[in-house]
Amino acid sequence: MKITIGKEELAQGVQTIQSALSSRTTLPILLNFLMETEDKKVKVVSTDLEMGVKHYLKADIESDGSITIPAKKFSDILHSLPDADEVELSVDAGGKISLKCGRSRFGIVGAPKSEYPVLPDFNKSSAFELPAAEIGKMVKRTIFAASSDETRHVLNGVFWAAKKGVLEMVATDGRRLAVCAKKILPKDKEFAVIVPTKVLAEFLRLLGVLEIQDGDEEKMLVAVTENQITFQLKGTTLLSRLVGGAFPNYEQVIPTKREVIFTAPTKDLQAVTKRASLCAVDRGGSIKYALKKGVLHVSASSQNNEFSEDLAVEYAGADFSVAFNPIFVMDALKHIDAEKTVVAMTSPVNPALFEPAGGDGDYRFVVMPMRL
Repeated sequence: MKITIGKEELAQGVQTIQSALSSRTTLPILLNFLMETEDKKVKVVSTDLEMGVKHYLKADIESDGSITIPAKKFSDILHSLPDADEVELSVDAGGKISLKCGRSRFGIVGAPKSEYPVLPDFNKSSAFELPAAEIGKMVKRTIFAASSDETRHVLNGVFWAAKKGVLEMVATDGRRLAVCAKKILPKDKEFAVIVPTKVLAEFLRLLGVLEIQDGDEEKMLVAVTENQITFQLKGTTLLSRLVGGAFPNYEQVIPTKREVIFTAPTKDLQAVTKRASLCAVDRGGSIKYALKKGVLHVSASSQNNEFSEDLAVEYAGADFSVAFNPIFVMDALKHIDAEKTVVAMTSPVNPALFEPAGGDGDYRFVVMPMRL
């Protein structure tokens, strides 16, 4: 194989596939990534056997071929290269990779493609289109609530349920829950799968690399099978195994009764909650919300610190007190983009609902209170 490629193009390509590289593995080949020529382009591939990333690069190809390259060393070399526009990369019959950039010359020993796991091809016939930026927004509004506790593996992902043209995403760690639904699917698509947080975090990172922002109309292809999900966006394909098991019945956790309701300016409620969190016990500490007519009294205390502040809110009910983990409340408020937030509760021990005021009901958050 012999190619000439732009230095920035090569560096960005390697960065794009970096996340699927295995850091803890008993299979040394997974510390490498695969580079090969295909259809007058250069393909780079990485996998940790759970997730895989495939990305295509533009290059001048003098001769075709393939090789797997030690990723960490190659990345370090790329970062050290002198200022020059192009990199010449060639592979000899023995698998030695030669890299030329400006006056610098590097030699690295690679391994043959035959030793590398094969990623399945993307089957476009069963794929469907989705707006990339909109999916990114839905993922951001849910992924933060997923559990990182590996003993509860069914909660280590975001539940995707498709029915009658509506895609619903749900995540929970058992103490809070985030749900978001949008009518953006073809009506014939029906599935219920748990998508690992790792591939969703990589998808969000890819949106950032490609500079796809809210409002952009860029489309992506998605394919869902019994045990795998695949995303294809521009020149990059992400694929991942799904999380096995049954997602809990989350609908019974979402409050339907609304006996105690107050409405507050979202940014002000977030700011006062953050100030209170500074004086809560470092880990597992709580802050207290005390409601009186027209006022929310927010307070927190620990061994050496205390805080209190009144916030004007829309509330006309009886006096009511409840305690929350401030991190959970701030995480929810951070993802509410309405000017005002409605908080609905039934008692100081039952789940509380946080949602945007004004009827934008396609996303909401549930937070379990803490004992006062």
